[in-house]
Amino acid sequence: MKPRFALFCLLAAVVSLGGTGCATASRATTAPVTPAPEPIAEPAPAPEPRPAPEPGVKAGRPKVSKRTARPAPEEKAARASEPRRPQMDGRSLESGEPVAFNPSLMTRPQRVSGREPRLTPEAQAERVRGTALVRCVATREGRVTNCRLLNGLPYMNQELLEALSTWRVTPATVQGKPIDVDYTFVVRIPTG
Repeated sequence: MKPRFALFCLLAAVVSLGGTGCATASRATTAPVTPAPEPIAEPAPAPEPRPAPEPGVKAGRPKVSKRTARPAPEEKAARASEPRRPQMDGRSLESGEPVAFNPSLMTRPQRVSGREPRLTPEAQAERVRGTALVRCVATREGRVTNCRLLNGLPYMNQELLEALSTWRVTPATVQGKPIDVDYTFVVRIPTG
């Protein structure tokens, strides 16, 4: 209601100046100009306090578009100094969780035994050739487990997973200690 009242006062002032809002020199001298009453500004109502989140419930964060949100320079510097892969300390070496492979800190797992992937009849008919990327866990015992395709080949996906599950590898090591590592194997088809 208050914005309407201010608008009404403004319109009344315009009408008193001559109706069009454009005062000519003759009207300005003959008609007394009365200032329009200024609206009284009232203080804005205080924002309602937000209820405290319930225990165990995380407060929601506002969603920000990745395209418009740019990190501050100090955030970029902090992110650049953070390591991208886990640090190799005593605790991570002892845990049973596989760590991401880091070639600057670890020796690379090498295949010792196991069968090569065989071309399936469909892949042979289509003359499939190329390179597949398969991420697996190479355990400290030398087994290859939990394989998943990152980049497969037509008609060869199941065969790649089955063949890699038969592989035995030298374990990845850090400072001479074998560890479980999440490693990406590169498999070329045809082999040889």
